[in-house]
Amino acid sequence: MPPRYPCYPYVEPLACKVSDEEIEETITDMMSQNPGLTLRDGGPLDPLCRALNVDIEYSGPPHEILLDVPRERKAVIYLPKKGKPRQDRFVAAMGVGHWIMHVPITREANPGCGIQALHMPADRAALKEARRFACALLMPMQEFSNLWYEGRANLVADTLNVPTQVVYERAALLDLPEDNGQGDKYVWKERLQY
Repeated sequence: MPPRYPCYPYVEPLACKVSDEEIEETITDMMSQNPGLTLRDGGPLDPLCRALNVDIEYSGPPHEILLDVPRERKAVIYLPKKGKPRQDRFVAAMGVGHWIMHVPITREANPGCGIQALHMPADRAALKEARRFACALLMPMQEFSNLWYEGRANLVADTLNVPTQVVYERAALLDLPEDNGQGDKYVWKERLQY
């Protein structure tokens, strides 16, 4: 893993203030340009990353950098060596979100700089957008809703191979009710503001 503060000038990704609808359109466009790719099998995102010309590398601690975009080398998404497959899929999807949404505008605003998306950035706006992108990419609205109403969070997490924590995050983004433990009643949670 490269140092957090490399020898070349770098900036963190800039948020693009994108709506959920724009994220969905971006994902639809990206997947239509790569018709042989499917994310529904729950496998790693390596084929998608290869299609986007981004490497995935596994690294040891510290795990500070999510995506490194050097000035003159290929972009790399870093995953922990001892990570869990569900978490790896989500982190890789966040890296893809940064790559698709934030790298172009950040490069335009900061020519000559490398870009590093950190797990703990100074400004969390771009990270929140990347999380929303990852949720939409790995848990499409219609499929997610069907699974949610069939079996709740565990069925969604198992079927789509994503962490249970982000299943609840996606449900909140879609304004889906959570079971209150009674089995037949729901508690509506306030929508997360990203």
